[in-house]
Amino acid sequence: MMPLHKAREAADATRLPLMVHPQAAWCDSLDDILAVMGRGDVLTHLYHPMECGIFDDQGNVRTSVRDAAERGVMFDVGHGQGSFDWAMADSGLAQRLLPHVISSDLHFHNVHGPVYDLVGVASKFLHLGLSLDDVIARVTRAPADVLGMGDRIGTLAPGAFGDAVVLEERAGAFSMEDAFGTVRTVERRLEPIVVVKGGRIYRDHC
Repeated sequence: MMPLHKAREAADATRLPLMVHPQAAWCDSLDDILAVMGRGDVLTHLYHPMECGIFDDQGNVRTSVRDAAERGVMFDVGHGQGSFDWAMADSGLAQRLLPHVISSDLHFHNVHGPVYDLVGVASKFLHLGLSLDDVIARVTRAPADVLGMGDRIGTLAPGAFGDAVVLEERAGAFSMEDAFGTVRTVERRLEPIVVVKGGRIYRDHC
């Protein structure tokens, strides 16, 4: 736990949030990690099925997770190459543990699958039952607020950076895979149509 306590000290000294990647961690339980976290901190990889997860031995959301959410700890999807499981997400959402932030954790090893892009991850949460408004907020305004940049990104307010993506919601039958090879067919998918960066269109088709 020493690295986590050192990170806590650094976060407090710089007045920045602490973000923790918990699975297969260096302690007995997620309870130990969450005890060090407070308002504005972020626990990522919310729906992974490995050790130090959000569920107890009976499959219920841990009391420590509920307590952390009540005191303002934020929960992030962080899909990644090994951190998103359809069944875990089903169970968490059924128990009303929603992510504050939907993120891709995109990197070299998952850009060709199963993640591909943030829009695809967002589409998975449409399939899981979140509304379009909720999904969009969790990939724009919510992460901007977590970073303390809500007046500059994740918004189209005057004076902001002027970044935007125009999305089209498409209906059909689309195969989408979690990080463990389970494939589901979803009926709605978001597709980027126009990308704007700094107020300038730099790609007009995707």
